[in-house]
Amino acid sequence: MASTSQRSTAEKSVIVERAVTRISDNASAVLDGPGEENATALLLYLVENGVSDEDDLVELALLANGKRYNPNDGTFS
Repeated sequence: MASTSQRSTAEKSVIVERAVTRISDNASAVLDGPGEENATALLLYLVENGVSDEDDLVELALLANGKRYNPNDGTFS
């Protein structure tokens, strides 16, 4: 069972890494300053909660425009 969990975590990491790379290639300004950390945190949150389509992830991260997402109240700041 641990193997499946680790594989799942590894797959999630790959999805997030590819999405961040695509954002960096197409809209690097989103990742300036704290934007990269914020985008990565948002992507991880989305993947952990079932979003696995890379195009959707990239689009959502671009819409967030580098802002930090607060899952407790659904706001961006």
